[in-house]
Formats: sequence, structure tokens, C-alpha cells
Amino acid sequence: MNFTKRLMKDFAVEADRRVSAICRSIMVLMVVVMILNKVGVFIISNEIYPTLIISMVILFVPTILHDILKLEVKWARYFLMTLLVFMSGLLYAILSYHVVIMIVFPVAVSCLYCDKKCVIYTYFLSVPVMIISHLIALHLKIVPDEPLVTLKGTMLYGIIPRVIELLAVTVVCASVTNRMKKLVTDLIQKNNELYEDQQTLLGSLAELIEAQSHETGRHVKRVSAYTEILCKALGLSEEETWKVSVASMMHDVGKIAVPKEILYKPARLSDEEFEEVKKHVDYGYDILRNSPGEIIQIAADIAQQHHERYDGVGYQHNLSGEDINLFARCVAIADVFDALVSKRCYKEQWTPEDARKEIMDQSGKQFDPKLTALFDEHFDEFLEVMRKYPDN
Repeated sequence: MNFTKRLMKDFAVEADRRVSAICRSIMVLMVVVMILNKVGVFIISNEIYPTLIISMVILFVPTILHDILKLEVKWARYFLMTLLVFMSGLLYAILSYHVVIMIVFPVAVSCLYCDKKCVIYTYFLSVPVMIISHLIALHLKIVPDEPLVTLKGTMLYGIIPRVIELLAVTVVCASVTNRMKKLVTDLIQKNNELYEDQQTLLGSLAELIEAQSHETGRHVKRVSAYTEILCKALGLSEEETWKVSVASMMHDVGKIAVPKEILYKPARLSDEEFEEVKKHVDYGYDILRNSPGEIIQIAADIAQQHHERYDGVGYQHNLSGEDINLFARCVAIADVFDALVSKRCYKEQWTPEDARKEIMDQSGKQFDPKLTALFDEHFDEFLEVMRKYPDN
């Protein structure tokens, strides 16, 4: 399963959050400056207050778009860079060399997106805005000192140096952007390879489990598909749903340590034999718990807890309600439903409707009520899985 696009999208969304946080930090600094000006620490004309207020409004736009409206599209990022460029130009026109750093601020922020095109766009927009800001400052006579009081002086000692500085910063930001993008891409590739390795390992173990019993047939495949249905119904992400559905194939891995004469006994088990069967949850947990990888760790929790009951009278661990791992609660329904509708050496198969009724009757007792409701709501999908993976 390849999640590169989704992971890159998540990275961009996280960049949105960082930009919002940076802009809010600058808003706070502006408020501090205004307060210090009021108490006499700074001497700034009250005429610049409208400029500061406008800038603060612009700085709050990223928070509105990304944190409040949850807008996660590329055009919104370019729109924000445009606003930040014009804000920096406005501040530079009014405060001149007092806020030289604001000229490069939008370019520096744009490199957080790991998008070189965005950095270049911000640079080419910043240059004319910066030139116009210098000309406005000249016209308003904001900088009364030589040599910036003349057009020639403004060009030679104001505009040209700033263009060169901006270009240098842009080259550095573009280089950093390329490096960051490569690092992120490599990390995502390693993540995908790790997922593939875990899926291969768990798939091999699942085949080993199936090979030991012709009766269970394609049980683990169906349980995995049932679990996927419940996870999607819960609203889990595509990646998390995939992880849990793969991990669910290991729910009975501990049975490989249970004696076969007990496991496949075609008659009622004695109390001692049943206690031995119950140990498979701990066997499974012990097999998986020390293995690396997120999916295998999920599988370890499922293996250990999928026989715990919602009312607290499960196998061995005295867990109840939501203290039971959510994924194990999903697998519990999937596992029991498939066991009921499948033929075993010790029982005949139930009809799907009878199994459905049993699951619903156990809502709040053996199973999580929320999950049983989702099971009932998506029952037709469970039937489709039965038809897709019949026992041989």
C-alpha cells in the first residue's frame, strides 16, 4: 500500500499550521511594540497604527484559512504568500530600514512548504513590491537622511542592495527547500518500504496459520476485510484502516503454540483444555510484542485483547468497555461473526441472519454497542465479503 500522496499532503498541512503559528507570533510582537510605544519605551508616531492593524489582520488570515476553515489547497498558500508580500511591502514603505527583515520574511516563510515554485513566486512578487515601497518612502520623505532623499540615492543605496539581498536569501531558501523535499521524500519511501515489509511478514504468518487448518479456510482474510469495514465506518483514515486490517490477520497467531489435539478436538473441550486454548491470546502477544514496526505492535494488542468482553468478563485480562483496545474491539466482532457463519469440526455453520442477531443481542455485553450498531448498518458489506472469500 503506497501512502506517498497522503503523507505529502499531511506534510503540507503541517506546514500550513507552522505558517499560522509564525504569523500569530509576529502579531503578538506587534502588540508588544504598540504597548511599549504607549508606555514610552519606543517613540513611534501614532500615524503608523493603522498600518500595524492592517498587518495584524493579514497575519491572522492563515489562522482563519488553515486552523478555522481547514482549507488545505495549494491556491490558498499562494494567496497567503501574496498577502504576506504586500504586508511586508506596506510595513517597509512606512517604517523603511527599521523593518528591513520584513522584506525577506515572505520568502523565508514560503520555503516551509518544500515547494520551490512557491519560493520563486514569492521572490518575483517581492521585488516589484519592494521597489514600490522604496518609492513610496521617498515620496513621503519617511527617510530624511542622505543618500536616500534622492531618487538616485534610493536606487543605488536602497533598491539595488535590497534586490541583491533578496535574491541571495531566495537562492538559500530554494536550496533549503530542495534539501527538505528530498529528505521528506526519502523518509516517506522508507516508511512505505517498512509497511511493505510488515505486510509481507504478517501475510506469511497468516498463510502459516491457515495452512495448519483446512477448516478455518480463508478465515483470516475475511476477518481482515470485516475489520476494514468497521474501521472505515468509524471514520478512521485510509492509512490507519489499512494498518488495522493487516494487523487483524494476526489475531489468532498464538494458536500455533496450542497443541493441535486440543485446538482441533471434534468434541467439547474439558475445562483444562479450554484454559489452554485461552492462553493463545498471550502466546500471540508474546510472539509479536518485541517485533519492530507499528503494524506489528497493533497486531500484538489485537492478539492479546480480541477475546475481552465489553462487560468485563473476558478471557484473562479483566478489561472492560473502552479500556479494551479499539482495534481489538473491532476484531472481536469480525472474528465471532466469521466463526458463527463458518463450519467447524465442533459445530455447524449458522445462517448470516442468525449470526447477525447474536451479535446484536450481545451489544453492550460481549461487544461495544457503538461497533455493533455499525456492524448492523454495514451488514450488507459483511455479506459481500462472505461471498468474496468462501471457504474452499
